[in-house]
Amino acid sequence: MGTVKTTLDLPDVLMRRVKLRAVNRNQKLKEAVAQLLEQGLTVSSGAGRPRRPPKPVQLRGRSPLGIRDIETSICAGRE
Repeated sequence: MGTVKTTLDLPDVLMRRVKLRAVNRNQKLKEAVAQLLEQGLTVSSGAGRPRRPPKPVQLRGRSPLGIRDIETSICAGRE
């Protein structure tokens, strides 16, 4: 895989954050920038596609869950 040299004008605050991230992760600056760009592209490419809703869960031997059952389960999980 080849590399390309380029010049970017970035805000000082942003550049400081990227440099600190690289230092904290023991990376070279160019590695940190490439990783952040790749992550951004991955996130943005997935955002354009509509997701299919998940298939409903079928419970065997039980009546369908009502809103109160769901709320009770959510509250129990928080405790």
